Amino acid sequence: MQRKTKMIPLAGAIAFALAGAASAQEQVIRIGHVGPISGPIAHLGKDNENGARMAIDELNAKGMTIGGKKVKFELLAEDDGADPKQGTAAAQKLVDAKVQGVIGHLNSGTTIPASKIYHDAGIPQISPSA
Repeated sequence: MQRKTKMIPLAGAIAFALAGAASAQEQVIRIGHVGPISGPIAHLGKDNENGARMAIDELNAKGMTIGGKKVKFELLAEDDGADPKQGTAAAQKLVDAKVQGVIGHLNSGTTIPASKIYHDAGIPQISPSA
């Protein structure tokens, strides 16, 4: 339950930060999540992904609005395997999918190279631990 409590303010902060991203025609806000879903620390990445999903599910259940328009949040999850090369590929995939924010990466070794990709695309990134 404690993790859920921490993720709701995070999701709310993302929603607030992305308020300008929702246009008159846009009703779905895509949020990316990247973490190690495979490999020796996959349990940590999966916990983070589950926390992000819980927060997004709660936001959607509340019927969030941005600028007076109802929005739905969608989580696009990618696996970086705690590997910098896989992490940058996952970051580029999320940029290509036009996510409007990213929760992740878990490790500094994947966060640092991926952060340049997000920065260059103008996408905000929040890391849960790096």
